[in-house]
Amino acid sequence: MKRQHKIAILNYMKGNFWLLFLPVIRGIFSVKFNFSIWIKGAYLDIIVILFVIGLAYFRWHFVRFEIQKKEIHIRKGLLFLNEFALPYSAISCAACCRPLLFRPLKAVKISLDSDSHPISKRKNKADVTLYVSETDYLQLYNKIPTDLSCMKISYQASKKDLIIFSLLFSSTLSGIIFIGTFFIRGSKVVGERLEEEFFSAVSSVTKAVKFFAEEATTFSVSLTIIIAAGWLVSFLTNLFRHIRFGIHRRGSNIIVENGYFSHWKYYVNSSRINYADLQQNLLMKIAKIMSVHVSCTGYGKRKNEIPVFVPVTTRRRVMSTLEMMLPDFTQSNISAKPKRTYIAAYIWLPLVLTVGIPVAMTVLTGIFAEWSGAIKFVGAMLEIPSVYLLAVKIAAKMTTGIGVGRDTLTVKYCRAYKFHTIIVPKGRVAYIKIRRTPFQRVSDCCDVIIYTRGERAAKHRVRGVLVAEAEKIAQYYDKIGKNA
Repeated sequence: MKRQHKIAILNYMKGNFWLLFLPVIRGIFSVKFNFSIWIKGAYLDIIVILFVIGLAYFRWHFVRFEIQKKEIHIRKGLLFLNEFALPYSAISCAACCRPLLFRPLKAVKISLDSDSHPISKRKNKADVTLYVSETDYLQLYNKIPTDLSCMKISYQASKKDLIIFSLLFSSTLSGIIFIGTFFIRGSKVVGERLEEEFFSAVSSVTKAVKFFAEEATTFSVSLTIIIAAGWLVSFLTNLFRHIRFGIHRRGSNIIVENGYFSHWKYYVNSSRINYADLQQNLLMKIAKIMSVHVSCTGYGKRKNEIPVFVPVTTRRRVMSTLEMMLPDFTQSNISAKPKRTYIAAYIWLPLVLTVGIPVAMTVLTGIFAEWSGAIKFVGAMLEIPSVYLLAVKIAAKMTTGIGVGRDTLTVKYCRAYKFHTIIVPKGRVAYIKIRRTPFQRVSDCCDVIIYTRGERAAKHRVRGVLVAEAEKIAQYYDKIGKNA
């Protein structure tokens, strides 16, 4: 059996990186970069460094793998031996990553996933993750079943589509978390200097803005800068992550490639795709554009990954691409819709927020007059998404529903600010649940919850459907459309 590429040792050190790095940096700073003095008094730091490196080495030493004819065999551990095999035919997605620093060393990170119950308790961890040489990588992927006799079909996303996709799917929160982590870690290494420089820059921008807008407060400007910075970091991360996005299909195998600095390549088994998700927000709906994501165990599973299949483009191009790449995923006409008078469940929360925020803002400004500028700013920032959410939920009431075709179910619903059109093959439906609240019993309505298969079952809920229509779908969905 073979061992992993030695770069895996660095990965095993990743969890203890700060334990290793901080004592060294602090020691060097304390003696003003005099390495001879540092070595004499840093025996504890050196012990910690050797311990971390030794622990990583032993973890690497006791992980072995063997690429066999029909499966990959993994063996881990010394005292507690963990041994398992993953058949190539069971792989739903195989992900290959070549970070910029890996390429000169000819190292590749591979992650293999199946629909089986996850070995690890961590949701974003693959069944098998190995750091291997390029030779072992090619040997492994040559074992994955591929029908070379089938015609190769390709789709390449344009740069404009990728920019729009990154704009729409960037998360301000994730960007702020990244910035916060950077400053928390950075302040431990270089003290308070990094934080002072950042807040000095924020203060300078605040003064400039207040020069032109007298009503602007330090709090409101600083918060706006932090939000904008977080969104910008997320946007750039998404853009460089998905640039050069392309899809190729041959037989049942779909290959997705993307990435600028780090190169990503996914081998997706199309027969194990659980459903296709056509996503839109309200502005995308008005502009008649959408993005397609897919649910396939292992694809888009890791942290900060998006399981995108078609970046943002027009509905016509989305449907033509789906017809080429996933011909079995045909959209059905919506037949079961929410009851016409069933609207309160859709709009009550945004309606309460829209009315309640101005009332709360008025009360608070009366109590805390000295903070009136900050309170008004926060109130306005909260009121805008509340009004937008109200518009989203009104549109959701008019577009939600379930359609049953010959081989697929189509489920349209809205979750938070996003509209979802789910196309799921009938064979990937785990079960359908009908749920009724006391208020729904009075109006003869119910919620229909459709669970789809996968490593973990996903649920899709449609509210306010008439009970008779819901029961018909739940009992006979696998037969409806077969005789059409």
